[in-house]
Amino acid sequence: MKKGARPGRSFPVFPAATGGGAAGEVVSGGPASAVRLEGAGKTACIRTFGCQMNVHDSDRMRRMVLDAGYAEVQAYEDADIVVLNTCYVRENAVDRVRGHLGEINRLKKEGRVKKVALTGCVGAADEAGELQKQFNVDLVLGTHNTYELAEFVGLPTMAETYTPELPGTEGEHSAFVTIMTGCNYKCSYCIVPTVRGRMVCRPFENVVSEVERLVAGGTKYITLLGQTVDAWRGDGLRFCDLLLRVSEVAPRVSFTTSHPSNMEDRTLRLIGESDTIVKRLHLPVQSGSDRMLGIMHRGYRSERYRRKIEVFRGAVPGGTLSTDLIIGHPGETEEDHEATLSLVEDCAFDSAYVFKYSPRRGTEGARMFEAGEAIPENVVQRRFSEVLGSIEKNALERNRSKVGGEEEVFIRHGVSDSGRVIGETWSGHAVYLSCDAVAPPAPGDYVRATITSAGPHALYASQRTLQTTEPDR
Repeated sequence: MKKGARPGRSFPVFPAATGGGAAGEVVSGGPASAVRLEGAGKTACIRTFGCQMNVHDSDRMRRMVLDAGYAEVQAYEDADIVVLNTCYVRENAVDRVRGHLGEINRLKKEGRVKKVALTGCVGAADEAGELQKQFNVDLVLGTHNTYELAEFVGLPTMAETYTPELPGTEGEHSAFVTIMTGCNYKCSYCIVPTVRGRMVCRPFENVVSEVERLVAGGTKYITLLGQTVDAWRGDGLRFCDLLLRVSEVAPRVSFTTSHPSNMEDRTLRLIGESDTIVKRLHLPVQSGSDRMLGIMHRGYRSERYRRKIEVFRGAVPGGTLSTDLIIGHPGETEEDHEATLSLVEDCAFDSAYVFKYSPRRGTEGARMFEAGEAIPENVVQRRFSEVLGSIEKNALERNRSKVGGEEEVFIRHGVSDSGRVIGETWSGHAVYLSCDAVAPPAPGDYVRATITSAGPHALYASQRTLQTTEPDR
């Protein structure tokens, strides 16, 4: 076995779903059966870029790879097969992929890497064909046909619907469950509808069955995923109905990412009422200016967004609220910027992903950028700093109110290089926890902890007691 390899684990290959078909597929580089690797001691490296959807897709592909008898390694040079699962949200995404493919192609010419698969959003983009030829990529897959990797690694051919039937790994303390893919919105800055297609929702019972199986296998935390997760619909049911049912099955539940146009008041109230839903809402707003929201095609106005936040704050006292904001979208004026600052102050976000606008080829925003409506970089940087500073100021004030209190903390990640474990409170706050160095809590454990200090992005705590049983919610 090569250096750094982990013994392969065996999982059942679940039956293919019936019906459906892949949309927006990219033609792969020849028949997958022609590039199988045979024999023992095979190794694979899966590298993931991008969002939680990509992470979940990689988990599904990892199951195929391990079931085919490969051991997973962490370095390209130790791998027989390399799978790059890619993101296409930012303009420099393709440049980043080019850098990795260049390194892998060099190793392939040296005979160290045998086969390469390019998957994910870049695999569904126009540049995929060029990259395949330039870097001698053996297989290119989009976001709807990742199941084709099965035959590439030597498993029986799989056919699949838009929404994957291959479940996550049993026995892990947490798992992602995709409930829908694609997006029906046409936001000016976003390439996702192009590379992931229109929205397709998994059936209600299909999702619930996967959650039940995961929980029976030991999973303690379920995160429901979708590009616009709260847009889920099925057989007359809406997202709130699905969330309620999942919360009755799983001991801990969260979801991401939501769209304000789909978020119902009853969903916000359910977050507050349920004993198993984490009290956190991530609701991207992108701008506080009604004019910019119109240019972005977001489908709502700032006052409607504010009202939803009022409902959330009233229904979920102490819950955490996060958002996404784009600074410097083409055409943004100083008045638009001031409107965003005003919304940031009104909503008092606990955290935010703040991005400088980056043009994506093929989007309306990119055409505006190229037509001369780009905002000067020094102006974008100033606006970015002002928005980020306001958010961090509000977040720090809110987090400091937690200092001295006792919290029940779910451990998400094991001991880091700093000697801390990383956890999460029921209110959705990230916690860095100093713990017993001899017997630290493991991922999936609950700990009673005292909050000792706070920063704008996280709480810091000292361990008090380790709970040996599930919390009595």
